[in-house]
Amino acid sequence: MTKGAKRALWIVLGCLLLTTVLFAPVFGAGMCVDAQDSANSYCREWQTSLIGLETTPWMWVALSAAAVVVALLVVRPFRANDSTPPESPLPGVDLT
Repeated sequence: MTKGAKRALWIVLGCLLLTTVLFAPVFGAGMCVDAQDSANSYCREWQTSLIGLETTPWMWVALSAAAVVVALLVVRPFRANDSTPPESPLPGVDLT
């Protein structure tokens, strides 16, 4: 495995760990409010992450996928051959 591939792997794993801590539904909570008029009584349930953020499994999956895509887009420029100078988006401009 090349140095760039190892770096990409560690960045992706770090992003997945971060989204897991922030958004993985680990704890469940709920409450019920009773009123004299039964039409005004209600119950609510939710899930929270390790740090207490209200979350859902779908939110965790979607944000994990988005974090991996962003991490791969950030790492992508580093995978190019380091000896090749970067190309300028403007004609006639030398970045070296």
